[in-house]
Amino acid sequence: MFPTKTELLSQFKNPVYTTHTKFPFLQTFSCLQSWKNRPIIELEKLKIEILGIDFLEYSGVEKIDTQLRFQQDCFRLWYQLDGIGILQNVTRQNFGTARPGLLGIMDLGERHNYLHQKGNLECFQLLFSLLPSQHAKCYWNSEIEGKIVLENHERSYFESLIFDLLLVIDRKKEILGLATISRILEILVVLFKKGVLIIEESQFPKNKAKSLVAKAKQFMDLHYSDMEHQLELEKECGVDINYLNIIFKKETGFTLYQYICLVRMEHAKYLLETTQNSISDISNAVGYPNSNSFTRAFKRHANMTPQDFRQNYLHQNNKLC
Repeated sequence: MFPTKTELLSQFKNPVYTTHTKFPFLQTFSCLQSWKNRPIIELEKLKIEILGIDFLEYSGVEKIDTQLRFQQDCFRLWYQLDGIGILQNVTRQNFGTARPGLLGIMDLGERHNYLHQKGNLECFQLLFSLLPSQHAKCYWNSEIEGKIVLENHERSYFESLIFDLLLVIDRKKEILGLATISRILEILVVLFKKGVLIIEESQFPKNKAKSLVAKAKQFMDLHYSDMEHQLELEKECGVDINYLNIIFKKETGFTLYQYICLVRMEHAKYLLETTQNSISDISNAVGYPNSNSFTRAFKRHANMTPQDFRQNYLHQNNKLC
């Protein structure tokens, strides 16, 4: 029998919650505000880097009218403990209902929106990256398999893992971070067991093409802001750039140039929606040498200028409110 949420919360130091820094109308666990660790878990063929832990909480009377927007250069585990809302993958243009027990992954670079509809809100998030171990003789391809809803015993077990992890962070009594790492590993094991996240080993030479494509995608996903020439991919992947472009187009349907543009546009849209940064600053942030070249690329992609995109977003957001 797992301890109840009330029993677990009674063990936390007061105040248990504090104002969330990114979403000031929400709360988060106070202990997370000072937790700056970035533990790295190195296994035989896989390295896991934990980039952040977050918790969203709202139990107010007023309705949450604002959409929560997310984008990150890593994976984001999303687990809904309480409340019902709409979770939208803006990049892939699909959406679904987020309800208690929902467990899913947000892929790196993709934009997601959450609109709360009913009840209190409680959501646990874990940000992490998956990389080949330095001892691995192969590349790894991470493939998102969607989301599931945990029920009954599985839900109680997973939520006990979450609160146990938060309690360890709150107490600050761990040695060398091992207590935190062990609990994070237990949470990640659930992802693999339930098929939410699948890691495929790409052996040479059998799957050489897929391995090269996966490595090229990962490089562009992480270096979109400072990648100046496609020849950087030639050096990273160790093959001729023309050959890489051919197999990349065959596997993905996009050329290398088209893919890096898509990655940059997704990040640009997120910045246009969530910041007041100038067009010049955004163009530099997503890898364009100047605002003119960025504006031309954005217009080809979205059939409107960055300024028009921002105005359309503000207009639609005001209608929701």
